[in-house]
Amino acid sequence: MKHNVLVFGGNSFLSKAFNKKYGRDYIITNVYRNLPSGDLNFDFENDDAESIAPKLNGPYKAILFFQGINPLVGVKDITEDHFIKMLKINLVTPTLLVRSLAGKLNKGALILFVSSVAKKKGSYDPAYASSKAGLTGLMYSLANAYPDFRFNIISLGLVEGSPVFNNMTPDFRQKHADRMFNNSFIKVEDVITVVDELIINQSINRTDIEIDGGYN
Repeated sequence: MKHNVLVFGGNSFLSKAFNKKYGRDYIITNVYRNLPSGDLNFDFENDDAESIAPKLNGPYKAILFFQGINPLVGVKDITEDHFIKMLKINLVTPTLLVRSLAGKLNKGALILFVSSVAKKKGSYDPAYASSKAGLTGLMYSLANAYPDFRFNIISLGLVEGSPVFNNMTPDFRQKHADRMFNNSFIKVEDVITVVDELIINQSINRTDIEIDGGYN
């Protein structure tokens, strides 16, 4: 029997890779930010978390939060609105979605958040680094509130081919590579293999798995 998996950020780099590799293993429901009518749409910045629940059936084996917003603004130019937007997309709305969708999850279901190596090294965009670091406290808080579900985080280094990777200069990419194992970037195939293991392995709970090549 195939399990249902709910993916937010259906048009994201990670979602596309997950769908390509595991589309035959799971019944995947993708929720997108902005696609033509008829598709499941949800905007983490502007939509009400309660509005999406009636459109989803479940029960789900996992919710994968692959939505996100890349680093955009340096500390000298940051605004209150940008900081609030980053926190809402990465922390506030996921919290409200978990609350509204709790009744549509199987016991032992996985709720997965995606963090970043920026949580420990920082970022030129402090709003991005802060929101990613905040996922740890969010994970434990939600795990306390919903003990029937499993909450986990994957914290990623620079993933080859990702939008962040593609927007970097060669010199900046090399700075990342120099601090990772074998001077290599993270492979998206390795990331989604870990995601699959987290979905099926009921013994993994309340963890933050760093897939960052030992970034130091």
